Amino acid sequence: MDTSDSLPSDTLRLEAYTDAEVQAAVQELFTDKSFLAGMAGFLPVELYTHILQTYEQVDSAASFQSLLMVPFLEHVCQLSVREWTVSGLEQLDPAGSYLFISNHRDIGLDSAFLNWALLKQGFRTSQIAIGDNLMKHRLAELIFRINKSFVVLRSGSARELYAHSIRMSQYIHALITKAQDSVWIAQREGRAKDGNDRTQVALLKMLSLGAGEDLLTWFQSLRVVPVAISYEWHPTDLLQTQEYLARLRDPGYRKTFAQDMSHLFVGIRGQKGRIHLHFDGRFQEQLSALGELPGPKAQLQGLAAAIDRSIHQNYRLRAINYVAADLLAEEQQHAAHYSPQEYDYYAAWFA
Repeated sequence: MDTSDSLPSDTLRLEAYTDAEVQAAVQELFTDKSFLAGMAGFLPVELYTHILQTYEQVDSAASFQSLLMVPFLEHVCQLSVREWTVSGLEQLDPAGSYLFISNHRDIGLDSAFLNWALLKQGFRTSQIAIGDNLMKHRLAELIFRINKSFVVLRSGSARELYAHSIRMSQYIHALITKAQDSVWIAQREGRAKDGNDRTQVALLKMLSLGAGEDLLTWFQSLRVVPVAISYEWHPTDLLQTQEYLARLRDPGYRKTFAQDMSHLFVGIRGQKGRIHLHFDGRFQEQLSALGELPGPKAQLQGLAAAIDRSIHQNYRLRAINYVAADLLAEEQQHAAHYSPQEYDYYAAWFA
């Protein structure tokens, strides 16, 4: 898809790498000494050796994911996940293409786990929308673009941001309706630092920039599927709390690239407990009700509220969530959902 004339020539490339570009990008990645050193320091010898013996077979995004990313995710789960479960995909067609909109808790693993779930059930993996803040180092750009990631511009002039938003709206729509390629995008810019998963109406407005007046038909053609991603534990909870407090003190606060990478690696290494992904394959049935709302603004607000309801209803609450709620309320309203030992453990953890 050629959209190169939609933005000034100095604007960061939007699209993920094509399969024709993947092989050269993989060769560049695996000739970088710092990348190899980082892998050697993180991976067990057997997996590191396997990857070095296998990467030259990669000739497409699909083979990169199946040959390299899947073994990596299996290692992450062995290292830091007690249980990993998925529901709802049986309601979707493996040959179909969808716009997956999920809550956002982990910089790299949300989309990685979603695509792994798709692969396991015989679906093609989705393209991934990520912020340009993660593209500020060549190695990161290579890994993300090989792995079917395209760029959401977060900085620039008002003209550049608007032009990019139009182009991205058209790009996502064309991927889903013409290329038959699914797309994952988070429901909001940045992770929900306070755990309050709410869909930004501005995100839906961006997605609809090519729609004209008929928002209902546009979003029906995108085949929206809300995805609730539930982590029992959040390895970056302390880091996110620090960021949340920094933003309260200074609304203009922005993490550095090094901080983003620190959050990424802590999220990969840290204990996550039980993880569950639920795909709401019945959501499309709710969209017709949006046509009854008066005008585009109300329709976008209604869509955001419907996505939120889906994610909240399908989120898997664990003992830690109920203990936290009771600690805030200063009374044990949810004691049926945790043991005395769990209460004492998490109360000490939060103290």
